[in-house]
Amino acid sequence: MSRPALATWLVAAAVAAFPTWEEWQYRLVPGSFEIIGCAGMGWPETSPLDPLRGDLDALLMDVEAWAIPSLLILGALLACLRGRDPRRVGRRTAGVLVLIAVVKPATPLYSSPEDCGGGIPILSAEWFATVLDSWGSTQVCLIGAAALILLVTWRAGDGTSSSTGVIWRRAVALLVDYAVVLVLLTFVVGPIMWLTDWPSLSLDYGLLNRATISLDDIDLDGLPVLLVVFLYFWGQHRLWGQTLGKRLMGIHVSSAHMALRTLIFPILVFVPFVGPLVLIVNGMWTLLDPEDRALHDRFLNTEVARSA
Repeated sequence: MSRPALATWLVAAAVAAFPTWEEWQYRLVPGSFEIIGCAGMGWPETSPLDPLRGDLDALLMDVEAWAIPSLLILGALLACLRGRDPRRVGRRTAGVLVLIAVVKPATPLYSSPEDCGGGIPILSAEWFATVLDSWGSTQVCLIGAAALILLVTWRAGDGTSSSTGVIWRRAVALLVDYAVVLVLLTFVVGPIMWLTDWPSLSLDYGLLNRATISLDDIDLDGLPVLLVVFLYFWGQHRLWGQTLGKRLMGIHVSSAHMALRTLIFPILVFVPFVGPLVLIVNGMWTLLDPEDRALHDRFLNTEVARSA
């Protein structure tokens, strides 16, 4: 790799790290703020997209706080130095940076600027206007870093490296499984809990904010969420080697350690602080892995392959 190309990669990593510097500057010196209370007011407007919004917000806050975009760029640079196709790595890395830049402004819970105006419904005209108005330095930096990566990689390599075609199928399958779990919790588990006088199950802020696993504190309210997630993933992988999402996308898990894989990873996500970071790092690894295998696939020698 030439010196100008290496310098471009490092500049892109520095540019992508700027939002993290801004975030920690605010956290360490937050400045003044104002608290407004409204008697009798709440958040009556709900949307089926609220759980997804809440989980993405939690994940993207960690992404920004721990400089994940910058680390992703450095990981992509190492992958190129180790012989990976620069064009393929560059496209994937730039695509993820742009995706983060676009999705991040859509994940916070926005309220109307008027006093006691309440929450802004997702996908409403006011919501779109607020999201667009929230674009700022983070979007400029991430999209700028993506442009630098494409600039330095678009002529590098021959672009003929083989791809399993699994990575995007895994992402879509995960979204399908996420939606199925939400449906089960909302329309099956929720009514059962109501009939048995169990505390109501609210998923407005997402699954990651609803259930946690801790050795010193048992979260009884979130226990139904943990059980449904565990049984959904472990049961289907144990019986068929694939979940409903994987079945629809034509992929399956193959290994003697498949049961152990599905026992550990879904539940590990709910460990406070560690879980979201594990999910993020796992996604980064899959993005740069030459065989599109996740970190836990490498650790347990499992593989997600296309079904015959």
